[in-house]
Amino acid sequence: RDMAQQISAQVQEMSNFDRYERELKEGQLRWGFIHSSKFWSENVLKFEQNDFRALKMLASLLHSEDMTTLAVACHDIGEFVSMHPLGKKMISNLQVKERVMELMGSVSPTYREVRREALLCCQKIMLNKWQD
Repeated sequence: RDMAQQISAQVQEMSNFDRYERELKEGQLRWGFIHSSKFWSENVLKFEQNDFRALKMLASLLHSEDMTTLAVACHDIGEFVSMHPLGKKMISNLQVKERVMELMGSVSPTYREVRREALLCCQKIMLNKWQD
């Protein structure tokens, strides 16, 4: 019975990460449980698979035209930075901080949620720098 629960939990985790990757491939992120702290704490190390492919796809979405995708991407990058042991190094290698800072400075009213999430993401990037 315990083995069945472990297998069930493993399959559930895998399917959540698969759902996340599917969103990345579709190029459109939407708020939901796969963008929660619980998801990130359970799946953050899976981002190392395939030479950090999912992280690279996530970083590329910072150039989306869709406001929700931009906001969720900023949020998720902040989660990655704060939960992954090499988070800030990977983000630095992908030159993500610069783009997040650009989004933080957007003046258009339609970018309100994007600015908020970009600010929170930058805080997580900087906070991690101080903790080193």
